[in-house]
Amino acid sequence: MLWPLIKASLPAKSLLLLALAVLFWFAGFHTLLGVALFLALEVIMWRNSATYASQDFVYSKNILRLFSCDGGQLRVGMDTTNIRNIDKIKLWQDQQYGFIDFALGQQLQVRYKFPLEQYQPLRLWLQQHLPATNLETSLALS
Repeated sequence: MLWPLIKASLPAKSLLLLALAVLFWFAGFHTLLGVALFLALEVIMWRNSATYASQDFVYSKNILRLFSCDGGQLRVGMDTTNIRNIDKIKLWQDQQYGFIDFALGQQLQVRYKFPLEQYQPLRLWLQQHLPATNLETSLALS
């Protein structure tokens, strides 16, 4: 999709504006209106897909295998960060699954769901290895 590339880049925005000016110069108002409509649809589709992707939880059969702690570094799967970078971890359960949600650095969000019987062992592991982190636990009644 085009919008994520344009959104964060000033040179891409400038080139897009230049391309739109050239289109208007050569093709007229109707072409410019068509391009604007295309970009508006692109933005709408990108926002919807970003919302859906951010709400997904990845299922893990064994959540404790994903977590390890070594020398002040927390490793979750393939990603690593300093323990001091983690402010808050949300951990909750419903009737079937446990859920964990926290930011691992500025760019990555950790969102897993796992079998309910692993909830207490994970909570104890987090309390032992991340004692300074705010651990929010709850039971989701649904």
